[in-house]
Amino acid sequence: MKSTSSPTLILNKAGKILNVNEAAIKLFNLNLTYIGYLAMDEPSNFKWTNFVKQLQNELRSEEIFNIRTAGNDYEMLSFKCFYDPNTEEIVAQVSVLNDDVAHKLYVSQAHEKSHSNAYDYLPYAVIVSDASGIILGLNKYAEMFLKVENSQLLHKAHQHIFDSFTMKDGQITSYLSKLMGEKHASVHVVDETQVSRTCYYEISSIFDEYNNIIVTVINDETEKKQLQHKVEHQQALNIVGQMAASIAHEIRNPLTSLKGFTELLKINADDESRMYLSVIDSELQRMEQILSELLVLSKPTTMKMELLELHNIVKQVIEFMLPDALMKSIMIQYISSSNQIYIGGNENRLKQVFMNLIKNAMESMNNGGTITVEIATNDCAIVELMIKDEGVGMDSTTLQNLFQPFYTTKSTGTGLGLAFVKKVIEEHDGVIGVNSELQKGTCFHLQFPIYTFNQMDTMEVSTKDSAYLVT
Repeated sequence: MKSTSSPTLILNKAGKILNVNEAAIKLFNLNLTYIGYLAMDEPSNFKWTNFVKQLQNELRSEEIFNIRTAGNDYEMLSFKCFYDPNTEEIVAQVSVLNDDVAHKLYVSQAHEKSHSNAYDYLPYAVIVSDASGIILGLNKYAEMFLKVENSQLLHKAHQHIFDSFTMKDGQITSYLSKLMGEKHASVHVVDETQVSRTCYYEISSIFDEYNNIIVTVINDETEKKQLQHKVEHQQALNIVGQMAASIAHEIRNPLTSLKGFTELLKINADDESRMYLSVIDSELQRMEQILSELLVLSKPTTMKMELLELHNIVKQVIEFMLPDALMKSIMIQYISSSNQIYIGGNENRLKQVFMNLIKNAMESMNNGGTITVEIATNDCAIVELMIKDEGVGMDSTTLQNLFQPFYTTKSTGTGLGLAFVKKVIEEHDGVIGVNSELQKGTCFHLQFPIYTFNQMDTMEVSTKDSAYLVT
């Protein structure tokens, strides 16, 4: 424990000293090699037992004990104590009785009201406690963060602030000892009671010696933590992407040779051998497709951007996918409110995206059904393409991780397809969303900016750098 102006100790319930600062060492003339127990007289020993019971119930209390100090004489000392039920440790701030400016445990109702009103209109969470650790009031933001009403915390011990948070063992003890010794302290806590997300807060307290109160402020750090986690995740994906690109290049070279030798073997092969070679060739093509997707995701590329008529592209993709769909007893229904909607993009990339989404829809419909592809314009600036299936649907975990690279629920999947889809949509200044329900189906929503006639007149074929997926 650091040196501070106030003697501060950490004790167990029996009065054994576990930790101590320099001011307390001087006051009690302690030997750091063996600190031992507080040397109390007989009445104080008896009082200590009852005091600890009270402290366990109320979490904070103040009492006067007769204890031997550095001059080897017994001295009347005031102990202002906080109890941490997790570690069963007591944090005590000690002061000589005659010099004790915090001997009253409660302040008047007028004092209490003035402090609570003063902080009620601040735009952040504030809790006010008196010098002995009794909560005098909290504002509406503090009530929201702590999930309590003002009346539930009034006149209770300061450490009840932490009741609704998840904390590590010893955090409260460390926080209280620093606050009582150094007059200021902060601690980071986690709120895991939210259904949809985990919240992170920083609780900071300072002892205002002029007004003889403790002012505590709660800062919401959830967005900061989420951004930090996202940056760490992006960095990890960057490394994976760089490794994947290197590996993909190394595999592609021997893959090209294998395809060439397979074609040569087909020339003199009999019917049975050709059948096996066709299987080998099919698998090599599948490997090449996977490598192509991996390379697109893991490194920057340049793509050709031009003015495209969305209706024609979608019709071409449906016509290409329809024979395979009919083989699986699946109908593809196309609905469009307009035949001429222009977007800026790369035709080959967009066709890959639409084919990928329709193929996924077909794979989710083992018993046949209908896939609905619909184009709708919500306003003059945005066009929405919806691809809806009647398949098995997805659970919340799958939805949450759907666009993460290498995440897949398929036994033979690579987890790259939808990551590729999301990247291409974002390259076209679009957005993609999905909603799904188990056993009822899934609908992907793709939105693109529409090019107006003025933009069409000025638009020329251009190139656009494709960014890393993980940046």
